[in-house]
Amino acid sequence: MIKILKYLLLIRFRKILSKDDSFAILFIIIAYVLSALLVYNNYEYFKNYIFLLFFDIALYHINRTDVEFLKLDKNYKSILFLEYLIYSFPFYIALLFQEQFLIIISFLGFKLLLLLLPKINFKIIPYPFQIFNAYWHISFRKYRLIYAFPLIIGLIYLAIEYNNENIIFFSFIALTVISCTPSFERERLEEIKRNPCDSEKYLLKQIENSIINTFYIVIPLVLVLVFLSKWGMLIFLILIFIVPLISLLLKYAYFHNSFLQQIVFVFFIGLSFALYGVPLLSIPFFYKKAIKNLKIIKNVND
Repeated sequence: MIKILKYLLLIRFRKILSKDDSFAILFIIIAYVLSALLVYNNYEYFKNYIFLLFFDIALYHINRTDVEFLKLDKNYKSILFLEYLIYSFPFYIALLFQEQFLIIISFLGFKLLLLLLPKINFKIIPYPFQIFNAYWHISFRKYRLIYAFPLIIGLIYLAIEYNNENIIFFSFIALTVISCTPSFERERLEEIKRNPCDSEKYLLKQIENSIINTFYIVIPLVLVLVFLSKWGMLIFLILIFIVPLISLLLKYAYFHNSFLQQIVFVFFIGLSFALYGVPLLSIPFFYKKAIKNLKIIKNVND
């Protein structure tokens, strides 16, 4: 059982751990311990958000594909329970010292419930996105972005319940990041060349597609804000539409260099906030640069 647990932990962190990388393992352990100390020392601040520390485990359990394989071991539920317990163990210690016994029992019961309930298949979800840019569908399926929406809605409810508008703005930022994700994926050059639209029309179609698809992902947030009578917050939703459009323009302006696109995007957004939106005046420049780049792509011979 211990050997299986060891491999499960390594698989979980395989994106940041290489084989036998003791330093990385030590770094993760230290990060967990420091995070637990932060929660312990600032419990009054974190107590309303403590459930977020365990939300990741629920998402991981829903998305994992090795459960059927683990069922070959008759103690697979015990193995999974211990695995999830290890992930949260430092935080359980912090809660224990805070004498939050009811919360500890609740989270342990929640993890048991995860293991006892039959696994639900959420892989096939019919997204309403327009298909002109297929990467909206691809990104949502590849990165399982749909799972972020219940968390965002829950955060908004907590923000309004405890009168903390900063959490609402964090939810706006999360939705903005989600709506930018498709613009960081790149279609093949052949797809652009074979598209019957000219360069400017192709870019306008992409912009139209981005606006419509962003509208779809904003609808749940709008409904929640309207239901909770937070009319003043609706005006900030315009940012969720503007930022993905900037990312889209930068994508085609720097189509052959995704790293440069991301660097310019981060600086552009950062300076827009720091300089009260002055960099937005450069949008026509990026629009023209994107069209010029698309013309080069369409006219270049294989």
